[in-house]
Amino acid sequence: MSGPSKDLAWIWVDASYLREQAQRCVRLARECPHSPTSHELEAIGIELMEKAAELDELNERAIPSR
Repeated sequence: MSGPSKDLAWIWVDASYLREQAQRCVRLARECPHSPTSHELEAIGIELMEKAAELDELNERAIPSR
């Protein structure tokens, strides 16, 4: 029997991956002729860039520069 916790898949995501996805969203937003979808893609791209910046900040705190 598999419960909800056994169905979870953990994925390691780093800031560069989030930035790549953000760039894809922005590129798709520019190419999308459907305005509501375009705006949503752009918002997702912005959110991903913000998350990437948060990860960078957390990494800087966890691993102080020498």
